[in-house]
Amino acid sequence: MLTKVNFSITQLEYVMAVYKNGHFAKAAEACFVTQPTLSMQIQKLEEDLGIIIFDRSKKPILLTEVGRKLIEQIQLILFEVKKIEGILIKSTDAMAGRLVLGIIPTVAPYLLPKLLPVIEQKFPLVELNIKELQTDRIVESLNNDEIDVGILATPLKIAKIFELPIFYESFFVLCQKNHAYSSLKKIKYSSLKQEDVWLLEEGHCLRHQVLDVCSIKKGVSKKRRFQFESGSLETLKNLVESYGGYTLLPQLATENLGKHCVLVPFEKPIPAREIGLVYRREHYKSELIQSLAQCISECIPEHLRQTKSKDLDVLPIQ
Repeated sequence: MLTKVNFSITQLEYVMAVYKNGHFAKAAEACFVTQPTLSMQIQKLEEDLGIIIFDRSKKPILLTEVGRKLIEQIQLILFEVKKIEGILIKSTDAMAGRLVLGIIPTVAPYLLPKLLPVIEQKFPLVELNIKELQTDRIVESLNNDEIDVGILATPLKIAKIFELPIFYESFFVLCQKNHAYSSLKKIKYSSLKQEDVWLLEEGHCLRHQVLDVCSIKKGVSKKRRFQFESGSLETLKNLVESYGGYTLLPQLATENLGKHCVLVPFEKPIPAREIGLVYRREHYKSELIQSLAQCISECIPEHLRQTKSKDLDVLPIQ
């Protein structure tokens, strides 16, 4: 005869913490409880359900077969619980609460200084927890309910992920004033050479967009003495300023350039990227997310708000 299902929300949160961390001690730390407390509650849950959720003989700790079947439902239950919390918060003030935001590194340093003062002024009761993450990690964090919303280059076209485009950024060539490209009023895709471009490292969606523009995948015709790939656009800007070569910059990153550098715009079709918000469909914090979109639109320069995709060659993510 089937035993009556009996569990607490706290027990499910402890299970999810162990699943995410793969370690009881780390899970207890994340939940702000002692390890014996967390272990005891999970063991009690297993006893009440008559199953074993975790294989404790593995390092890191892994789910059992039945545990794998349960974990998605546990995640759904916890997500629905958060919806209840969201309803209670909105009953007092719709524009209050905590929003966990993931943002890609090629947007964060240029957008956040403009965005945060606007949010602070318009929505003083909103608490933002911001994490700088690459695109793949943002998607993973959304699926694991570790963040509420992401700011990144779109479209992703991933099932169960909703996308809200906000603005478009044109790309520019950044080079020194004595570089061959610096004398051009505008540059064509086909004019870009491969041997002296500086790139972001693997994992950045902007890297793939630059590769598409420069057609570097076809091969490099000349061996370069220094091979370097960076995780930061600012590092690439400094390399161009001090050493030479060139790189491609999205429009928000074109401020605060070195005195030896110039920007060269592209001929039409102008390569560009779409920046938007991504979040899970039917999100219980949808009003906060819409408010975030409004603040982003308000804080960016006017010419970005007016730029339309029909005037651009919006590059795919991969």
